Amino acid sequence: MLNFNFFMPTNIHFGQDKLKETGKIAKLYGKRAFIVTGKKSARKFGFLQTLENSLKEEKIEPFFFEKVEPNPSIKTVENGASLFKEKKCDVIIALGGGSALDAGKAIGVLATNQGPIQNFFGKNKVKNPIPPLIAIPTTSGTGSEVTPYAVITDVKENNHQKKILSDPHIFPKEALVDPNLTFSLSAEVTSDTGIDALSHAIESYVSRRSFPLSESIALQAIEIIGKYLPKLINSPKNAEARSQLMYASMLAGIAIAQTGTTLLHAMGYRLTSDLGLPHGRANGVLFPYFWEANFSGNPEKFSRIIGYLDESAGESQKKNASESALLLKEFLYRVGLPRDLNIKTNEETIVQFAKEVMENKKKMASNPKILNMDEVVDIYKKALQC
Repeated sequence: MLNFNFFMPTNIHFGQDKLKETGKIAKLYGKRAFIVTGKKSARKFGFLQTLENSLKEEKIEPFFFEKVEPNPSIKTVENGASLFKEKKCDVIIALGGGSALDAGKAIGVLATNQGPIQNFFGKNKVKNPIPPLIAIPTTSGTGSEVTPYAVITDVKENNHQKKILSDPHIFPKEALVDPNLTFSLSAEVTSDTGIDALSHAIESYVSRRSFPLSESIALQAIEIIGKYLPKLINSPKNAEARSQLMYASMLAGIAIAQTGTTLLHAMGYRLTSDLGLPHGRANGVLFPYFWEANFSGNPEKFSRIIGYLDESAGESQKKNASESALLLKEFLYRVGLPRDLNIKTNEETIVQFAKEVMENKKKMASNPKILNMDEVVDIYKKALQC
């Protein structure tokens, strides 16, 4: 018999020019808005000007925090929370990629809860609801606009560790999902974030925490990405492809909000923090080898996925772990994953990464197959060619 929980409290506004509606939505929550965004792109491409105009039309005073770096640090979050409280703001508007949205969530936590932010790393540790949060993604990748997760980087000497904050209190109140905001993305960022969205959808679908409703959402995201991400790479101005990919990214976010991700994400974090790979690209590098190692955990699901990524795949290819992994790799190359990343690392580093991954009991429990230390090391070695 079916037995599951599905919680999705975010009000979603999807479509072209939704950014211009920010003021009408923000006025539901107050008169002083704190805008969390990155250091360059949102200002460069005119998004902040459009946002400011929309807020001022509704007589909402904006305060800009344009300080968020890729993989936002604890210090950035602390500075943002201090400014939010100093300006006595009512609502947070996070605009940008996953880093800006995650920073907005963490700033909200410190705005209403006694810090430090390290107190809230882990699951369900936030006592008080955060201020109303309006999330406006500018990439088709993280799905952070519809998830209860925030990834913050704990910067220590020679060791930048990604920490996860997971709590229903940090779901955004509103998500403004405007495909027009993605036309300015480079081919590289479009690829990296698209691969991230694909990894979310696949990981949710094959997760041992999945259930029929989450599976249907994840599978729809996989189907859309399989069809439209290659089109978008070949035709960056394709409006329909932009819209569909933004929709798929959002669907994948809704899916992982219910199931979480798997060991793939845990393995990818150190490739970003230590080796400098963008998050989606790190997942993509590992994916074919992760796929092959986990295939026997749920062959039916893995086989079904390949049918959406390569319509020409034969039944024997779909049902074979190594052959289907090759088909996945070729799809990733078609959508922009570099064939040669020229990563410099060594076995000692890989073993260190693997030891940390093996300590992530939550991700392991969600994984389609329980892997041992040697298997995790082997995935890293194959992916990093060492």
